Amino acid sequence: MAFDGTHAWMLLALIWSATFLSCAAADVAQIISPDGVPGLNSSVITNYLQARSEYIDSEKELRQDHAFKESLSDNAKRANAIVAAIRQNEIDQVWRKPGAIGQEDLEQFAGEMFAKARSTIVTTELWKVVSRMPKGALLHAHLSAMQPFDVMLQALYDTDGMVISTSQALTTELARQNASISIRHVNTTLEASEISLESEDYISGTEMPVKQAAASFAGGKDELFAYLKSRLVLEAGESVRHDLGVDAIWRTFQALFDVSGQLISYEPLLRTYYRNLLAGLVDDNISWVEIRHGWSPSLVPNGQEDDSPDLDFFWRVTVEEIERFQATDKGQDFWGVRFIWADLRGLNRTLILNNMIHALERKLAFPDLISGYDLVQQEDLGQPLVDLAPELIFFQEQASALNVTMPFFFHAGETLGDGNATDHNLFDALLFDSRRIGHGFSLYKHPELLKDVKDNHVMVEVCPISSEVLRLATDVLHHPIGAMIAHGVATAISNDDPSMMGQDAPGLSFDFYQVLQASDNLGLAGLGALAENSVRWANFEDQSQVEWIRDITMGVNGKGIKAERLRQWHEKWEAFCQWVVDEYEDQYPES
Repeated sequence: MAFDGTHAWMLLALIWSATFLSCAAADVAQIISPDGVPGLNSSVITNYLQARSEYIDSEKELRQDHAFKESLSDNAKRANAIVAAIRQNEIDQVWRKPGAIGQEDLEQFAGEMFAKARSTIVTTELWKVVSRMPKGALLHAHLSAMQPFDVMLQALYDTDGMVISTSQALTTELARQNASISIRHVNTTLEASEISLESEDYISGTEMPVKQAAASFAGGKDELFAYLKSRLVLEAGESVRHDLGVDAIWRTFQALFDVSGQLISYEPLLRTYYRNLLAGLVDDNISWVEIRHGWSPSLVPNGQEDDSPDLDFFWRVTVEEIERFQATDKGQDFWGVRFIWADLRGLNRTLILNNMIHALERKLAFPDLISGYDLVQQEDLGQPLVDLAPELIFFQEQASALNVTMPFFFHAGETLGDGNATDHNLFDALLFDSRRIGHGFSLYKHPELLKDVKDNHVMVEVCPISSEVLRLATDVLHHPIGAMIAHGVATAISNDDPSMMGQDAPGLSFDFYQVLQASDNLGLAGLGALAENSVRWANFEDQSQVEWIRDITMGVNGKGIKAERLRQWHEKWEAFCQWVVDEYEDQYPES
């Protein structure tokens, strides 16, 4: 049933006139209260409420999660009702806390800024539920910002031959913030020295073993780690400084990658990274991951000092670690990993073109691992897609000539702009047949594009906490994901750079929690629809555009890998819903 404003008012007018005409011969006193207001049980109010309910339901039919909700099993419906009751109870009992006079900063509300909410989130029953939920696929994340850094710093400390240096002595807070940090592996034994990185006598660039640097650091190893984490993780207060704008936080954010990339530049560290990352994803009930990485990654082999000249070495180690993990008990049901080659949009055109050639060469060498192409870094300051149209067309033509499938999965519309070059990247993404759009934050401003992404089966990879931390949205309540779902746009939740965003976890539970908490319309069932979307739009295998659309459209009724994965996810979903019922039905019997 389709409604618009005119139809709704016409219907209400008919209801009112028909009701009062039918009441002409009735005893008015029986249906009208003494002050002339219609009684709650009067036919006019009953008819009005029915029309209102039909109006709301009519709009819900346009939602992208409507079909999933309509197909819920009885058990899933019960779980959905229970989780709604848990959520509302915690809104009332946990989150709705006013700040006392003089302590206004202690005010809490459901959906508040993540940095402030995180410590409370992990104490709730809703967190327990979301953590257990099968999340399908993680489709948008950047390799060096996924695994929590405590593990990697300990690995750095424990790995023989790892040395550290800084571009200046860390004698002041300003120096600590601005110093460049170098971490690498050496084979030579460095002379012992009592000079600290914090000493006035420290000479710029002087390398020292990590253990020596920790021992000589004021406060020891813990304080050195705390300092390094301050250069790897955005400070919690950064995300709230909207008065400073997006460019300011991106300058800080981009600098974090200069350090984080070094933690996976040596083979033993990279292997440790993968082992902990993949285990952490499975612990969060994620079955598949697609990772952005590329720009000709280099890697120092075990026991060496210099990068391997073999450009395939990084990818061979990656394949080995994925296969090793899948052979373990924990990894046996993990579907796998693919990489979307990601070039830096701030590079000059020559370097981007050379990297495109590298990407195609790696695709030929690792056809199952390399799955697509993207451009990353801050969109607002990087080259817009239209400026790179010649290179992108070249890339498509070369892929076709080589008979390889390398579709685009573009970051686009990650901006507060409306009509600027970054906002217009959305048009280019669709013109270049991008199969998914990363972030798509400004998409809701474009009625024609909203129609096109639906018609062309393009999904948006939404990263709610990332968008908040990078000052696009003040909190999840202001994120456009609700508008996208309401307009029928396919979306799935991703985490982007969780280790840098203060999540300190590789999984999706925090983003899932925040989205569930922010919307009365979504519910557990809507969250399930988002997880199903992540599997439906996952790039499990190379496919032509026709095959890609076919399998998305067919869903569980298809015959390929995607249909099989969807059926497997649905089995996990039903088991999860049964757990919710078993765990909470006694506490919420009337839900």
